[in-house]
Amino acid sequence: MKFKHTIPILFTLLLLQKTFISFAQENNEEFIIGNKIYKSGSNWFKIAQGVGFHFYLNEFEYNTTFAYTIRIKKIYTQFGYHVSSDVFLTKATLQRLNDLYLTIGLRKEKRFLNIAAFGGFSYAYGGTLDHTEWKDGKLTKWYRGFTQPGLFGTIDFSFKPLYDVGFGLSLYGSINKYYNVLGVQLHFYLSGAYKGIIE
Repeated sequence: MKFKHTIPILFTLLLLQKTFISFAQENNEEFIIGNKIYKSGSNWFKIAQGVGFHFYLNEFEYNTTFAYTIRIKKIYTQFGYHVSSDVFLTKATLQRLNDLYLTIGLRKEKRFLNIAAFGGFSYAYGGTLDHTEWKDGKLTKWYRGFTQPGLFGTIDFSFKPLYDVGFGLSLYGSINKYYNVLGVQLHFYLSGAYKGIIE
């Protein structure tokens, strides 16, 4: 497989993340909204669903992500599972990318907004269409299984009606030798910012 799409995807993700680094500054303070106590800079969970483009096959796919983010000083570490396929997550298929990824990134958090950018490495495995051929008057599809190191990146924009609960848009890219995808997702955001109630 060729890497003709890898460089543009990687360059775009790195450019967006570098732009974001100068913007992100993070506090770690407790504060009060109404009678509830919150703490900024808290860990959060994300579940996302969307569509992406498979560059090798030139077709759109479904994708799902489950991710958890923890803070170590001013750096955030996100680990998660991402899947991209020609069918929905629960259906069987031979064409599927699975990413177990570990990324680092930065975050900008406001009352109604959370913006985060992450980039790092993935353990990518699954299967993809390798080639097709006519055999006995029928078109036969041949698939290739793979296990590869890869790169994974995501940028999240979350709107928070409640300080610790929100929803938003994620842009992501996954790169490895056999399966390159770039896509967009809608996500649900839930943080551990809530600390208690003032009696």
